Amino acid sequence: MDTIHQVLRKTATRSKYIALACGLLLAAAAQAQTYSSSTVSYTPQYNSQPNPQYNGPYTYNQNQREVTPPQPLTPPRYTGEGWGKHFVFEGGGGVTPPVSGTQKFANTGFNVLLGGGFRFNDRLSLLAEWNFNRMGVPTDLAIAQAQVPGGNEHIWTAMLNPKFDYIRGGRVDGYVIGGGGFSRQLTTFTAPVVVPCGYGGYGYGYGYGYGYGGCSGSVNVAHESSNQGMFDVGTGVEFRFSPYSRFKLFVEGRYERFYTPKSNLPPGYNAALVPVMIGVRW
Repeated sequence: MDTIHQVLRKTATRSKYIALACGLLLAAAAQAQTYSSSTVSYTPQYNSQPNPQYNGPYTYNQNQREVTPPQPLTPPRYTGEGWGKHFVFEGGGGVTPPVSGTQKFANTGFNVLLGGGFRFNDRLSLLAEWNFNRMGVPTDLAIAQAQVPGGNEHIWTAMLNPKFDYIRGGRVDGYVIGGGGFSRQLTTFTAPVVVPCGYGGYGYGYGYGYGYGGCSGSVNVAHESSNQGMFDVGTGVEFRFSPYSRFKLFVEGRYERFYTPKSNLPPGYNAALVPVMIGVRW
């Protein structure tokens, strides 16, 4: 009988340890199940596309779970979107000094530039331009050729010029431009005269000194002209009014060579000018 009681006591004691071990195992299994159900694998489906207004794509920060734009190395700038933004227009003017042997045939004058074209990308453009140069005839040359004290020279050009921006900054661009086209020059020798200042004044008849007063004027006594080809090459700087603006202020200098015939008359053989211009492009 004592033997039976001892066996039962040992069995009860071992049952306690077995129950305790089973309880620990069940608790560990429940904790693992809870952690597994609360952990979700997250894979963002984000398509990183570049933004044309900035110098790089957006990036995704998985730790903060937010999309942040990159910090551009240079300020954001206008790049142009759509076909309408590819067209370019320009206008300007400045001073035109003659160079090389042309200095004997022309005085320093002024120029006007008008043009338009197409911008293929943010660096390359093709411009169709009209350039007008007006200069004076040196007095000694006018006296020697036409026995008058002066005259004027007009040279206008129709050109097709590629333009390439070799420097692209936030607001400042540097570029080169060059090409060629057709030119026409017209030289006129003039003589001074006195003309009446108006029909309500003192004179009678145009260009004759009747009466007590008059105004100075000039008459054309001779002219000559020629048509020829030409080429030009130059460089300039553009200043953008704002990073997103199409309007730019440009300062530019060019070398223009005209294949004018050999002659003692202006503008001389193979005339050369260096127009310096300031204007706007948009």
